[in-house]
Amino acid sequence: MPIVGTAGHVDHGKSTLVEALTGRDPDRWPEEKERGLTIDLGFAWTDLDGMDVGFVDVPGHERFIKNMLAGVGGIDCALLVVAADSGWMPQTEEHAAVLDLLDTAAGVIALTRIDLVDSDTVELATLEVMEEIEGTVLEGWAIVHVSPVSGEGMAELRAELAAALRGCERSSTGPLRMWVDRSFTIKGAGAVVTGTVSGGSVAPGDEVLILPGAFTDKVRGLHHHDHAVDRAVAGSRAAINLQSSKVTEVRRGSLICSPGSIGVTKRLLAVITPSRSFEEIPARGAFHVHIGTASSPATIRRIHGSHAYRLALAGEVPAAMADRFILRDAGRQTVVGGGRVLDPEPTDQISRDQLHILIKAIDLSPREMADALLAVRGITDSAALLLATGGVAPSSAIHAGALILSEDAAGCIAAQSHEITAAYHEAHPLREGIPKPELATQIGVDTAVLEAAIRSSAVLEESHGAIHLSSFDSEMTFDQESNWSRVRAEMENSFDVPRMSAVDLTTEEIHALIRRGELKQVAPDLVFTDTQIREILNRLGELPDGFTVSQFKHLFGMSRRQAVPTLEWLDKTGQTRRSGDQRSVRSRP
Repeated sequence: MPIVGTAGHVDHGKSTLVEALTGRDPDRWPEEKERGLTIDLGFAWTDLDGMDVGFVDVPGHERFIKNMLAGVGGIDCALLVVAADSGWMPQTEEHAAVLDLLDTAAGVIALTRIDLVDSDTVELATLEVMEEIEGTVLEGWAIVHVSPVSGEGMAELRAELAAALRGCERSSTGPLRMWVDRSFTIKGAGAVVTGTVSGGSVAPGDEVLILPGAFTDKVRGLHHHDHAVDRAVAGSRAAINLQSSKVTEVRRGSLICSPGSIGVTKRLLAVITPSRSFEEIPARGAFHVHIGTASSPATIRRIHGSHAYRLALAGEVPAAMADRFILRDAGRQTVVGGGRVLDPEPTDQISRDQLHILIKAIDLSPREMADALLAVRGITDSAALLLATGGVAPSSAIHAGALILSEDAAGCIAAQSHEITAAYHEAHPLREGIPKPELATQIGVDTAVLEAAIRSSAVLEESHGAIHLSSFDSEMTFDQESNWSRVRAEMENSFDVPRMSAVDLTTEEIHALIRRGELKQVAPDLVFTDTQIREILNRLGELPDGFTVSQFKHLFGMSRRQAVPTLEWLDKTGQTRRSGDQRSVRSRP
């Protein structure tokens, strides 16, 4: 069911016109009846050329512009009302600016109260309206002369509205979105919220997420135009009876949505188009962001000298990429611009090229928007990206646990890894490769991200927790092997081996032999060959229970420098058990 939203200056006859079209008075508060002006949103419905059409009647007084903005965001077609006896007025201009900034493609302009003026005044008022809408999205809209009192022009107005509404059907696929514009309590039923379903659909029994606050609830009942229904689809007005929530928890500005489809934010990267009253967005102002039925004070900062801005909001609002919003200056009491969200959780830095990618993507498909957002973020939490794109995943991504990488980001990490690893091989030619945590720290990425980038590389591999070039060979040369054979023979002549730093091998050669298992490091400056270690373990049984360091030294012909750290290593590896100054062998051959 399409939604028509009224707009126009206060006391130009919007509510009267809606009542004439629908037979229902949209003014629902006693104060509105008494004062003769719409203070809050009003709702009515009727049949137009076989279509079930809802009307949202918004207030025209500038004091109630916030309520107007809460109602105009979910409409399919606008009905701009201009009184022939008053002409174009300040709130007419502001409402028209909002419709233009929201790119409201479908609409009709009703020139009302023609029964109160002569034909010349009607013609002049029509020319004035045509002049005012020139160059805006309203320029092609039909202008209909009407009088709700006499009925003149009403049939033509209904026909023009029906024509404008054709083709305005929204898709009900995808996640649910419904901004709350009213909430109240019904005795015996509990909290009821109303709004326009702008995306997806909802049915009794569905679990829904309520933002901000991020709590879930179930739909107990569902009404559309005072009738219980089994499902409400995109484009229809709905009243949802929530199972558990209190009315104080779900107010105007809340969003009813599918779990996991959108998140909340207090900062935005956005592109903002100035309203036609301004050449550019003012640098300073008491700015308020109006998105859906929510609003929040905000500070803005222009970036790269373009129409792109960073916005810091005072409160959390639900937002996803490409969402539209209105920027109003409370001090100037006027709308200064309309924006599109580029990124609801922007990075601290963004280049001009990245900004261009996002601006170009906001008019593309949701999948292409997700691709663009991933390309700009490079590395991001996969769940966070889904929230930023309305639940849509990118067409391709490299997964790293809870994170995902763009192919460019993975390629950049792989290139950095190649450079660092090649330098590591040159400095440590006999080591298997650079330890993975060390490489991840140098690049400044999570280990899982590094692993994903390495998997996508054709020239890097991981072995035993180390990253190395695929072509790298850490084998010792013939001369190094020959020298090792000589050193080994000398070491195995006696357990009275030299300090590790004095062994006739380079540090790299020693580490390579330790990795090969041919040398065993038992202390920071003490190594034995694998043959010597096996002999020590085999001969432990020759020692009595309660043996001392002196007895161990005597058995193996070691000095105290070798014996003490060797015994400590045996204790640590579970071969011996120490009690005071004595030890016993845990397991004898």
